Amino acid sequence: MTPKHYFAAIIIIALIFLSGFSGKAQNSSDTIRIVKSGLGYLYYQDDVTLNFKQVMALTKENKKACRLMEQATNMRGAAYVFAAFGGGFAGYALGYALGCAMYGNPMNQPLFFIMLGAGAAFIGIGVAFEAGANNKVKAGVELFNQSKKQTNNPNLGLNFSPNGVNLRLNF
Repeated sequence: MTPKHYFAAIIIIALIFLSGFSGKAQNSSDTIRIVKSGLGYLYYQDDVTLNFKQVMALTKENKKACRLMEQATNMRGAAYVFAAFGGGFAGYALGYALGCAMYGNPMNQPLFFIMLGAGAAFIGIGVAFEAGANNKVKAGVELFNQSKKQTNNPNLGLNFSPNGVNLRLNF
């Protein structure tokens, strides 16, 4: 082979490596982003939407973050139970009042106000548990992101993708 052939081979290999670079590969991060959406939250990693189970699986690397996420899961379960009981009590009481109003019967049931109050209290407790669970999730994700930023050592890797071969530099 002549020096021209070696030079051409080096240029071709360099072009193959450089053609695989994309903005996403260069700016890729392993951190999780939380975005408020309506009544809940959406979780993103590299512009990919994650569900709560995927976030739980990702945070298993960090024991403290994983513990916070498990506490959030338990608190969220308690919130659902309290909200369900509260909704049942309040719904029954309001249904009773609506039935009395529709048929013209006097509402002489003293249990109505007790059940309505208990339902409202249980719903309030459920909302408080849900707010606490959201705070735990935020703290867990923040702790996970901090650990990723601290342990993300610079490395150079060669990856294969559907577009070709990528040379990836993380720092």
